Formats: sequence, structure tokens, C-alpha cells
Amino acid sequence: MAEKNIVIVGAGFGGVFAAKTLSKKLKSHKEYNIILIDKHSYFTYMTELHEVASERVLPKHVQEDLEHLFYQNKNVKLLTAEVNGIDKSAKIVKTTHGDISYEKLLLAVGGQSNDFGTPGVKEHGFELWSMEESLKIRAHIENIIGQGAGELDPIKREQLLTVAVVGSGFTGAELMGEFIEQRKILARDYKLDEKEIKLVLLEASPSILNMLKDRNLANKAFKYMTDNGVDIRLNSRVTGVTEDGVVFSDDTTLPTKSLIWTAGVKAKSFISDWGFKYGRGGRIEADDYMRATLDDETPAADIYVAGDTLSYVDEKTGPVPQTVEGAESAARTASNNILADLGFGKAKTFSELVSYHGFAVSIGSQYTVASLLGLNFSGFFASLAKHGINLFFYSQIRSMYSIFHYMLDEFFRTENGRNPFKGSISRLGNVLWSTPLRIFLGLFWILAALGNLGSLNDLFWQNSVLSFVEIATGAGILVGLMTWPLALVSIVLTIAAWATNGYDITHLFLILSSLAIMNGSGRGFGLDFYVVPLLQKIFGGLWYGKSKSVYDDLQK
Repeated sequence: MAEKNIVIVGAGFGGVFAAKTLSKKLKSHKEYNIILIDKHSYFTYMTELHEVASERVLPKHVQEDLEHLFYQNKNVKLLTAEVNGIDKSAKIVKTTHGDISYEKLLLAVGGQSNDFGTPGVKEHGFELWSMEESLKIRAHIENIIGQGAGELDPIKREQLLTVAVVGSGFTGAELMGEFIEQRKILARDYKLDEKEIKLVLLEASPSILNMLKDRNLANKAFKYMTDNGVDIRLNSRVTGVTEDGVVFSDDTTLPTKSLIWTAGVKAKSFISDWGFKYGRGGRIEADDYMRATLDDETPAADIYVAGDTLSYVDEKTGPVPQTVEGAESAARTASNNILADLGFGKAKTFSELVSYHGFAVSIGSQYTVASLLGLNFSGFFASLAKHGINLFFYSQIRSMYSIFHYMLDEFFRTENGRNPFKGSISRLGNVLWSTPLRIFLGLFWILAALGNLGSLNDLFWQNSVLSFVEIATGAGILVGLMTWPLALVSIVLTIAAWATNGYDITHLFLILSSLAIMNGSGRGFGLDFYVVPLLQKIFGGLWYGKSKSVYDDLQK
């Protein structure tokens, strides 16, 4: 049977979601290949780029290697290439790798920052719509604040220590929230008074977060930022950016070397000559089934659209927003109708498949405003809800690896208290200091099995199968081998001893000690320092494959 290609251009939220959906539905139909094309070999969690730009998390936190995501999806082929155009009549996608034929095509190439033609933004400012841009901001802020700390001229010093963000939408507000927290760290590191580092949020309209229907939530975000020293300037339309700062419509200026533009999003410019009908922001217009619309306003045969590439207005929910749920809903509709075209199911409109649960806007790691499932709330629980939304997406693309590492990076490996719990649950301490406790606990279990605990012997077992378990558990903990699972065994043994032989305060001590050594103490003078990375490499490779900088599965 001849193979047929379903080509997806773009490995963003929409593209990845569609590839996962189609892969599952077509698993038993070997004649179909799903080809996912992107110029990068990784998926970027775009809505978390502000955390990278402000040094809250490492860049790898928002990157997911495509091989990791799709290694178990054998009908998905990855191709790292750029797309140069589409031949609709020949049903060919033109790429830097060559021409690729398609049976069905989904365009989900994503978006880019929209500076609305404002002079100087690209030359003298920064934008935040890609990993490369977030890394530039990350390096620049660290460098420029360092320069400002050493500048003696008060005028130049103020300019260097002023950071301005243009646009108070989701991205601008979230980035400013991260800067509030980063300012404390930069002030400490460069011996500055925190007030010297000025944060300015510039908004052309009379209010912030204008996409929020509940203005009470926007007002709470406004108050949180101003209470934390952010200078919010409303009705401030930027007409130019120079080497020395920002120029406003009334010809006043703001001296700064750090201008980050977040005021708009548009479709990738290279799709503008692909022969479609384009809507606001250069996006491709689509019909109710997510089929791309041609210049003559007829649906393009076998071509669908999703994500920030899409321009569509739903009768019930309005314009599809540039959000994760907007991309997913469009990708869900496109995938369903691609399958329907192939004879698997019934065609459905966007209105039938759209699913919006709400949103959460984080103003730093410890404060969020959220509207979810009809409930409006803010603060600590809203911050947890924001993480819940992110984890929900990872669950939809079926990546337990991503969920595990997300939890580590956002809760347990955070520095400087930058998590909803203000760092209280972070394990970034020196695990060396728990090593003596680990050694003691290991020896305790061995001595318990040998009956060398004196009056405590009656609390445990000797000369039985359980005594062998005690020795194995103690020996492993003693040398720091598989410490985490053996600490769990230690807890189970203790509870069993408690239930069998009666309670003693020693049991409680053992349980708490076992919990304490789960923080990675096996790597402090222990074999886990060598064994755990090796096991991660071996079993991670078996399940997720090997990451590469470039993919070309079409040659396999």
C-alpha cells in the first residue's frame, strides 16, 4: 500500500498537539506518515519564556526535545528544516530539505512580535517571542545592571539601571512580575539599593491587561505591581526607540538601554506570499472547519490552519486568542477534520470542539490573577492554578518526563525563593550535610537485623526474611545506592514494625530520617552520584530516544 503523508508545519502548541492526536488515531493505519517540520529540533513552551529572560529557570526548562516527545509515536517522522513555500496544485511543501508531498497539510508555524512599524525597536530594543530573544534579554539585563552599578555619572547610572517593558498584555505583565523578583537578586549581587533599579511598564491605553473581562483582576495586578515599585505609565504611546531611550507621542523621552517590546503578536512574515486570504496580524483566515481560505474566499483543498497562524472568529466565543487553549482548540478541530477527510469519523466545526477553561496571569512566581471554570481569584492558589494549567497541557501531549521535570524546576530546584512557596520546599541545599544521617540510618537497619541494638532489638526482626530486607535496605542506604527507593522501603519497614511490635519513639525518628535522606543525600559521598545519572541515560534513552540538534527521519 502506497504511503501517504500528513504534513504538519510548526512544532508549537498547535502542531505538537495535532501530531500527538493524529498519531494516536492513525496508529493502526500504517499507510499514513505524520511528518512534523520545524526549523528547531525542540518544542518551546512559549508562555514561559519570561521565566528564562529573567533568570528564574534555565533555558532547558522551556525546551522539550522532539525526539523525547515522539519517540514512542512510531508513525511520526521529524524533520528539522525551514519551509520556503507551498505548491497547492502539486500538493508539495517546499523546504530546505527538498520537496515533500502531502495528502493533508496543517500550517501551525506560530507567530512573532509585532512592533507595528515603530522605528528603532529592532535596532535598539528587545522582543520576547522566541528562545533566542529570551536569551538575549537574559544576558543583557545581567550585563547592563552590572554596568550601571559601576557607573559614577548619575545621569548615565539612572539610564543603565532603568528597565522598560512596552505592552501590558499577558506577556508584558508576566515579564514585569519576573523583573520585580529578579531586581532583588540583582541589587544584592551588585550591592545596589533595590530602588535604584527602576522598572517601568508602558501602556498606550488607559488600563492594563485589557483582554481581561473582569477588571477587578486587572486592578489587583495593577496594585501588586505598583506596591512592588513598578512605575506603570498609562496612555503612553511609544513612537520610537533610540540608542538612548524611548520616545513618546508627546515628544517626551525615557532614558534607558533596556527596552523590551511585548505590545503585539503577528503571524510569521514568510507566509505572506503563500497565496491565502490574510486577516489581522497577517494571519491566514480559516472557515468553521479550520480549512485555510484562499484569495477567492474558498477553502483550500486539504490545507488546515492552527495556532498563531490562524485568523478565525467563532460566533460563540469570539476571535480565537493567541493562547495555549486557543491553539489546542484549533488543532483539535483541524485534526478531527483531517481524520474525517480520510474516512475516520465525522467533520465538526470549531464551535463543536472549542474548549476554554480560563486563564492565569502570573505576576512573578508568588502572585497570580486567574479566571478558571467561572471562578475569579488571585494570590497563592491562583499561582498553583497556573502551574496546574501548564501540567494539564503536558498531560495532553502525554509526556510524564516533562511533568516530572517541570515539577522539579518550578518547585524543588528553584533558587532565591522563586516559587509559590517562597522557596521553602526547594531542595537546592547542600545535600552533603544529610550524609551523616544517611550513614547512621543505614547502620541502624544493619544492626537491627543483627540484633545489636540492645533494648531496641524487640522492635524489629532478626533471623527471618524481613531481617534480610533490613540488611539489604541498610547496606544500600549506607553506601548511598538507590537511596530514594530504599528510603521508601525504610518507611514501610518502620510502619510494619510499629504495627507488629508496638509503638516506640524510635519508629517516628526512623520515618522522619528516611524522609530527610530522600533529598538526594545518596549523591553526597554515595554511589548514587555515579549510578543515578547512568540509569537516567540508559533508561531515558530506551524510552525517549537520543536528543539531536537536527532531525531527518525521512532518510530512514
